[in-house]
Amino acid sequence: MVTIERIEAADDGLHVRWADGAESQYPWLWLRDHAHDEATLNPVTQQRQLETASLRRDLRPGDATTTGDCVSIEWQAGGRSDLPAAFLHRFRNAGPVDLGTTTDRVAWDARSIAEAPLRIEHERAMDDDAGLRDWLTIVARWGFAIVTGTPATAEATERLIRRVGYVRETIFGGFWEFTADLKQADLAYTNVYLPAHTDGTYSHDAPGLQMLHCLRFEGTGGESTMVDGLTIADLLRQREPEMFALLSRVAVPGQYIGDGSHLMAARPVFRHDHNGTLVQVSYNNADRAPFLLPPDEMVALYDALRAFDDLANSDELRWSHVLHPGEAMLFDNWRVLHGRGAYTGQRTMCGAYINREDFESRLRLLR
Repeated sequence: MVTIERIEAADDGLHVRWADGAESQYPWLWLRDHAHDEATLNPVTQQRQLETASLRRDLRPGDATTTGDCVSIEWQAGGRSDLPAAFLHRFRNAGPVDLGTTTDRVAWDARSIAEAPLRIEHERAMDDDAGLRDWLTIVARWGFAIVTGTPATAEATERLIRRVGYVRETIFGGFWEFTADLKQADLAYTNVYLPAHTDGTYSHDAPGLQMLHCLRFEGTGGESTMVDGLTIADLLRQREPEMFALLSRVAVPGQYIGDGSHLMAARPVFRHDHNGTLVQVSYNNADRAPFLLPPDEMVALYDALRAFDDLANSDELRWSHVLHPGEAMLFDNWRVLHGRGAYTGQRTMCGAYINREDFESRLRLLR
């Protein structure tokens, strides 16, 4: 239980000493802005109903008291605000925004991923929230997971992915079933070798996750490959820091031309958030759009892309497995690069995209 030992009202805000000895400080405006009374925070939607801009900068309390699990503030201008100690404890260390999706991500290579617990039974993923939480936690930690025993039908696969979030509509439709027939202007609809890549480099908001399930395969080859973008980033940061910095700075454009569409977007290969954390790896050599930088920078970028590509397609980093009917693979398209070996024969796949925020939302609720 979170307990407050004592509080002190000062000119610069409320000073709180916690039962474990830690100390925190909260500005008065912040406390009023985050009060939990119904007039301030809608109890159903959790949306703020207070017009924050109407608060005076010199807002001060008349009195502040605590019961240990709640702080009550009587304001000089009138009114009272109550804030639960548990809520204050969430923000007891001031700092940049935390989106509350933290999972210990494990960077891996070909050797270490061989021992990782990547599989979960279809029944566990479908039947209860504990199984669903375990499945999504595997994906968050390692970048992908395989749901075994999945019925080899498009209907069962779609039900499985809807356990995570709603199916994302794209130029390929929503939930899709495909084979090597070039019904879409994309190399995925062939049987040729596909080097490591991420999908949607031509989309401003690339799909967050993708599910693939092999429904039928009568042939040879066609192994699915995965490479951890976190590991590529770590290796380049250590071995070639200037290349890592370039790939973190230069926006590389991607495009999709065909099927009545011409999509374009641009972002760095390594995209970092406001905390400097790597949040997205974006790389697709086939879909890179033409662009020209000043000569020296263009040559340096080609050197960096070559170094990235060499790692992304190296045996040292690559996980490889032929997916069989019953093995539905969900993977993080903002982290792992996927590929496919060339194959012969007949192969039918199905799958879909889901948005990154929907995956994160489901995981927050399950926790």
